[in-house]
Amino acid sequence: MASFNKVILIGNLTRDPQLRYTSSGQAVCDFSIAINRKYFVNGQEKEEVCFVDIVAWSKQAESCGKYLSKGSCVFVEGRLRNDNWEDREGRKRSKLRITADRVQFMNSSRRNSSDSYQSGGQESAGNSYTQQNNSSNETMPEPPQDIYNEFESEDDIPF
Repeated sequence: MASFNKVILIGNLTRDPQLRYTSSGQAVCDFSIAINRKYFVNGQEKEEVCFVDIVAWSKQAESCGKYLSKGSCVFVEGRLRNDNWEDREGRKRSKLRITADRVQFMNSSRRNSSDSYQSGGQESAGNSYTQQNNSSNETMPEPPQDIYNEFESEDDIPF
């Protein structure tokens, strides 16, 4: 039987990212995002928040550590991974996390010394976000429209 493991999320960082390096020198960046969902029950608006842990690797991890901060909005594309370990008392523990294949910055509240943004460490020509430098006339294109606003309940999701 075929398998498929793909996750696409847009959310805001709940804390500053934590960049570290493995013993072999590979960059790893951990951060969490909050994803808000509004819905209606009996005409009353309700809201739920889902918190998701993300891990990015290599150059993308370095870019996340450098340009993201608490509150930054990101688009994350990746895969779901179940981490298993034993705690100090010997109990088995597990946690679902997203391993990011791509992180695109929707905005950024941390800037480097030249006051320019960099988009998610993606060097490919297919990246839809361009570098913005305040000393030039280049601007970032508008982020994708929020596709979730057009659906009022889970029953309206078109799949």
